Amino acid sequence: MKIQYIILVLAAPLVAQSQATFSVDVNLVRVPCIVTGADGTPVQNLSKQDFTVLEDGKPQPVKYLWQETDLPLTIVVVVDISFPHIKMSGLAPHPNQYTEDILQVLQRLASPDRRLAIVAVTNQAKLVTDLTGSLETLRAGAAQIRDAGGPILGDPCTGKRPGPWRGFGDPCGFSVLWDAAFFSAELKLLPSTGRKALLLLTGGLDTGSDHTLRDAIAACQRAGTMVYSVRDPEQYHARAESWEALTGRSVEYSYLSEKPDLERISRETGGLAFDRATAELPAVLARIEADLGSQYILGFVPSNMHNPQKSHKLQVKVMHPDLKVRAQDRYYAR
Repeated sequence: MKIQYIILVLAAPLVAQSQATFSVDVNLVRVPCIVTGADGTPVQNLSKQDFTVLEDGKPQPVKYLWQETDLPLTIVVVVDISFPHIKMSGLAPHPNQYTEDILQVLQRLASPDRRLAIVAVTNQAKLVTDLTGSLETLRAGAAQIRDAGGPILGDPCTGKRPGPWRGFGDPCGFSVLWDAAFFSAELKLLPSTGRKALLLLTGGLDTGSDHTLRDAIAACQRAGTMVYSVRDPEQYHARAESWEALTGRSVEYSYLSEKPDLERISRETGGLAFDRATAELPAVLARIEADLGSQYILGFVPSNMHNPQKSHKLQVKVMHPDLKVRAQDRYYAR
């Protein structure tokens, strides 16, 4: 009995240290990553010795490695509902489309031990449902998503950046996608610990956010958040017709011009980009769930203290030639 007591006393500080390390070591850079095999299937059960981290081209030892079972999961679902606010009869999507999409997301990704939030995108970013593990609360938010209720998330868009989509009577146009992504990362995901994901359900068009795509990417990288973008091509075609009907001018860019932006924010944060023209939403959500269920988070100490405003190139490699790794391509010191 006495021996058991001594073991417990000695072990307790080690357990406490293991649980607290993720949040108390402020100098640690935390990098989420996904490792996949040749067929794209996520690979689990690797050790920190299997990874190499390059900071500005210089190798840094991996000090810590956390896996999916060690950490909580926080997801912000950003839903672009801007199209119904364009009053063009015959072009609006099905009235329940957005609710049905979110309910599919909740069915696949929500659980009591996870926190989710719902953000609606129109001419402002609206916090429909704050971070919660309550499925009832999230479903209630999904049912009200088309009304774009709730407070503005972050600073209101003022339209300080010029854009071509001003024929709809608002200085920011009708879709502030990058403001929504920026403030979701800065205000909801950055303060959270553990695994994080930003899910964008959108046509991919931004009509005048005060923050740029680059700002949104940087915010997600600072928060250690992977971005999963799910692009809906129907939103583009409907908006193109609306634009031409309201202004008498054809759209000045092609449908494909939106795709690289979503691919970029996903790629540079270590996430994935999907297109509903080629993949059904249930299959997309199944792939995202598999990703999040096999995520690693690497922790390393930067070579020296850096200016928090400066970004640093980051590359994560895995020491197996037949495996691939996805991770954000830079970080910002805190």
